[in-house]
Amino acid sequence: MTNSPPVIYLLHGEDDFGIAQFVAELKAKLGDPSLAEMNTTVLDGRSCSFNELVTATQAMPFLAHRRLVVLKHPLARFSNEPARRKFLEHLDRIPASTALVLIEYRLLTDEAARKKKKIHWLEKWAMDAGKERVLLRTFGNLTGGEMADWIQKRAATMGVKFSYPAASLLASLVGSDVRMADHEIQKLLAYTNGSRPVEAEDVDLLTPSAGVGNIFSLVDALGNRNGQQAMKMFHHLLAEQDALQIFGMIVRQFRLLLLAREILDDGGNVDEIAHQLKVQPFLAQKLAVQARRFSLPGLETIYRLLSEIDVASKSGEIEASLAIDTLIADLTA
Repeated sequence: MTNSPPVIYLLHGEDDFGIAQFVAELKAKLGDPSLAEMNTTVLDGRSCSFNELVTATQAMPFLAHRRLVVLKHPLARFSNEPARRKFLEHLDRIPASTALVLIEYRLLTDEAARKKKKIHWLEKWAMDAGKERVLLRTFGNLTGGEMADWIQKRAATMGVKFSYPAASLLASLVGSDVRMADHEIQKLLAYTNGSRPVEAEDVDLLTPSAGVGNIFSLVDALGNRNGQQAMKMFHHLLAEQDALQIFGMIVRQFRLLLLAREILDDGGNVDEIAHQLKVQPFLAQKLAVQARRFSLPGLETIYRLLSEIDVASKSGEIEASLAIDTLIADLTA
């Protein structure tokens, strides 16, 4: 770690893979793996008490320079104003010998609220606290060039070069799914055996391209209220990919459609969709066509449903595949 690392790390966003990587890197900086394990505490805001959090964050590190305390879903515990005040007062008292990581697996402030300058209370606190004490990091969906850059950097950590055409092609196939991108990177590196850079031809040979096209077909079927076709496309995807990966693609698609619809309703066109959403022109054209099949309130409702499903599937309340089946039935009824 640096000489004066932040005391608190506030991580939020839908990229749970990126968040896990970030936490793993923090843990590695504690030093010896066995001591790092002894000095790491993971809590869940949905089940832990406030006293458990206080005890964990006030404890001194054992044979190490810092302790790492990870609190997932902090908003579940501090949902009312008195609890928030108590929580924030405690955050101000955490010693520098503790690195507290707060993780919310969603954006604290969505695009619509940010446009209205309605910043989430925890994000606002982090901004006011200053970078010296709090590191605020957003793990949003990567798109376009951002994903291509991430692919190249990820491959470099494994000691292998990814050509930019190869990275761009893979980015167009996996969308914003970082976990899927990582899986495909490892598969491609195994194929080349690390003996040469990964080229676009390798990606074209090994990475299935059906996912991107099929997700558009699935959403088309939802927009047309064709439940039979939507269910068929979903189970076709399910035969090739994990249900959570498919769900991530569905969430991304409706997020893009929601944003595209807002741009169109504000008088924007396909070029503005491509520019603002950082997607290729042909994808912007498809998004514009699909977005017009939904009303803005309808897309907002669907996105809220997807958020509820995300929480339920991650907490084990429902299996992702069953949740998607139910969603399709509801949207096409």
